[in-house]
Amino acid sequence: MRGHIQQVGRQLVTPSDKWVGWLLGVCGTIVYLLTAEPTTSFWDCGEFIAVSSLLQVGHPPGAPFYQLMAHLFTLLACGNSAAVAWWSNALSAVAGGCTVMFLFWTIRLLQQMVSLKRKASVDNDSAPRGWNAIMPALVGSLCYLFCDTAWFSAVESEVYSLAMLIASAMVWAMMHWYHCPDRTEAQRWLLLIALLLGLGVCTHLLTLLTTPALLLLFIFKTKNDKQKTKKLTASNLLVFSFYLLVFFIIGLSPYLIIPIRANADTPINEGHPATSEEFKSYLLRDQYEKAPLYPRMWRHHEHDAEYAASWSGGDTTLLGNTRYYFTYQLTYMYLRYLMWNFAGRYNDRQGFGSPQNGQFVTGIPPIDRMLVGTSAPMPKSLPTRGHNVYYLLPLLLGILGMTSISQRKRAFWVVMTLFLMGGVVLNLYLNHPCYEPRERDYAYILSFYAFCIFIAFGAEWLMDKTKKLPPIFNFQFSIFNFLLMAVPLLMACQNWDDHDRSHRYIARDAAANILNSCEHDERGTVLFTYGDNDTFPLWYIQSVEHERPDIRVENVNLMGTQNFVNLLSESITIGRPIYFTHYAYKQYRHLFPEQLQLEGNAYRLMPETCDSVAVEPFYRHAMQQMGWHQLEGVYIDETGCKFIEQYWRDIVLLADNLCHRGESLQAARVLTKTLGEIPLHHLQDPTLIRDIAQAFGQAGSPRQAQQIEKYLQHILREQLAYYHTLPPQLQVAMPYTIGMREELVQ
Repeated sequence: MRGHIQQVGRQLVTPSDKWVGWLLGVCGTIVYLLTAEPTTSFWDCGEFIAVSSLLQVGHPPGAPFYQLMAHLFTLLACGNSAAVAWWSNALSAVAGGCTVMFLFWTIRLLQQMVSLKRKASVDNDSAPRGWNAIMPALVGSLCYLFCDTAWFSAVESEVYSLAMLIASAMVWAMMHWYHCPDRTEAQRWLLLIALLLGLGVCTHLLTLLTTPALLLLFIFKTKNDKQKTKKLTASNLLVFSFYLLVFFIIGLSPYLIIPIRANADTPINEGHPATSEEFKSYLLRDQYEKAPLYPRMWRHHEHDAEYAASWSGGDTTLLGNTRYYFTYQLTYMYLRYLMWNFAGRYNDRQGFGSPQNGQFVTGIPPIDRMLVGTSAPMPKSLPTRGHNVYYLLPLLLGILGMTSISQRKRAFWVVMTLFLMGGVVLNLYLNHPCYEPRERDYAYILSFYAFCIFIAFGAEWLMDKTKKLPPIFNFQFSIFNFLLMAVPLLMACQNWDDHDRSHRYIARDAAANILNSCEHDERGTVLFTYGDNDTFPLWYIQSVEHERPDIRVENVNLMGTQNFVNLLSESITIGRPIYFTHYAYKQYRHLFPEQLQLEGNAYRLMPETCDSVAVEPFYRHAMQQMGWHQLEGVYIDETGCKFIEQYWRDIVLLADNLCHRGESLQAARVLTKTLGEIPLHHLQDPTLIRDIAQAFGQAGSPRQAQQIEKYLQHILREQLAYYHTLPPQLQVAMPYTIGMREELVQ
């Protein structure tokens, strides 16, 4: 047995494995680059681009290795500020492609691990070879390339794609160590893993989730060679452990840039970790709420109790917490995401328990009727780009793979440990509150990575079964083997349209419109923001594209209540112009009754009671400074839809005020300009479309109003026909969605 391991160990990676792996890496990178966003995205991406391009200090606990790598990529923009974001996004694309490469090689090494166990008494020629061996690994790797979560992470400036590259490289290196017959060479692999582990911690802590699987491989290997282990333990273990620690610390060294840059007092300096105490607090994320392992229903924000009660049955005892865990946290906040990736997805709208938003589907009518109440095709006026179905094929292959290698205990438990640590165990640790600000599927990307390994073994099992059929069927089943490739190709075709961000500038344009809503003033303008999506894109466009650097952007959440009060008082003391974004306005409008005036996409604080709209400056901003890139054919997700709909609402309000002043021509002009930039089919709110039609009519454009009304009635009837295919009990549970449309239809 030992000799057999050594023989195979000398040919771990065949030439065909090498070039197929590299080809996969290149193809994956090309796919991700072709679909990458050309500028910043919403959520943390704007912050990461701004922080990386200028080596500033982002939110705790930081991601210094990601920051350094992204900084290197942004240098490739060669001073073109408009290209910095794309190059930052390119890091995720390259990392995503390389992850697919390492996944392929890992699957091939696992196949050898399984074949060694299965064929221990046969010569080494019995190991899987040629396309019959490569095809399953190809299927599993491509399923990861095109799966929803991996693709989402690989086309924007976020840490998860790079973190997965490091995690996949660690698993691949440990598999090499496992098969390596030479002890000295094997130790080098362990040193590499220690270095990668440190770099992984400097990117995202999800890389630590690989360590139990790596430990299993270590245990399995030492059982194979107890004599060498005893020698190592007796003489060199302490010294080698020291070297491991040194390499791990070297991997952690990028963290030194955090306090160094904090002491440089960079413009973005979250937490200001300049001293040892501040740095410790920064690393421990002291500013954030920490979820305990128990109780499961731990958070007590507004509405938390009633939201959690809908999942726990209103019971706060151990039984209620257990029910909440299984129904909401495990099923809704993990298994639903697993099904998104390998069964299908109803739409890209965030789920809050409703079957019509964020649910998974399969494309199989009887199953979909149980999941969302209907199997009728969605009308085009609903968000159909996020509607993806895989007919359970990837899921079934993965389950088949779990079953097929369950008897090969070593390979099974290595992959299963990765799968569980990245899924169920992480889910227990995260202890999701009800509800999250956004969908959290990206947190479980390691689990989906492991499931794609199971998919490969499921494909291998099917191929093995076809070999046992009579020779007459050889040709047909050769075709069948290649038809396995249809599974990842189906995922690619289904997912392409809602992962292609190649022409999307919405986050960048929304930020520019907010900044350009503010007047220039020599004393300096202050703009208060409140959430991630009205802050981080602003940081990006100011820091990187140098748009409106005269405005001081302050996030109230990050600066704290007392600092907010101090800065507000100081700014008022000197009519300094003070603005609030829509998010900040909703939080603080009660402090300034009838003193906040809408001026473009921001509210200006006035010294005394004022009208609700600053008509003249708003009109000037809208016609001369505010606008959008081409949206025709562009995929717009839920977050982007909210911003463009809010823009339209502001324009309708402006037009209404212009008409009341007798300036109907100006109202028609601003409405026509906006309609040209944001076509109606990008809007999901029928009430807003009705308001736009009425605004055109009021502005003296009856023909345009009639066309919009005709379009509205068409989509209302189309959508109601779809919603009426739902069971009566589901229709009753959707009073706003259906009732509002029934009120609008004529």
